[in-house]
Amino acid sequence: MSLIQRLIGAALRPHVRRRARGRSLEELIRSLEEFGARLDERIARAADTPGNREAVDHWVGIERWSQSRLRVARGAAFQLDAYHGYREPDGASLDHLRQAMRATRAATVALAREMQREGFDPALTVRHNDLGELTVLEWFAYIDDHTRREVIRLRGTR
Repeated sequence: MSLIQRLIGAALRPHVRRRARGRSLEELIRSLEEFGARLDERIARAADTPGNREAVDHWVGIERWSQSRLRVARGAAFQLDAYHGYREPDGASLDHLRQAMRATRAATVALAREMQREGFDPALTVRHNDLGELTVLEWFAYIDDHTRREVIRLRGTR
């Protein structure tokens, strides 16, 4: 891990923990759904530029990668990997990436609802490459917070 990644992790870890503290999984699900709808609208209005495509593809990759880590809390084997393999293929249009983001957010919400229904160990942690050990609630708060923090990357309108 690079020095920059360690610094980002040290700064972001307390922020993610604060965002999760005192929140129920139901509250996090509602937040994911609400911002997911707003994010979809923002992407729909955004210009199809290389920068906007990169931003949305980054969010898709991070969220899918995070889902894989949450599945570890459900019994899947832990695999130390990076988010890059979870991105869409190079050359995807913004419309394609918008659909991918919409489907990815729906899958995140479905995973959260499944964990809510079947139960989970609130003390169990799963490693984040940069932030260290996160609980299930912290992972969902991280997913929600990631796109909220980075939505400012979208530029221009159609």
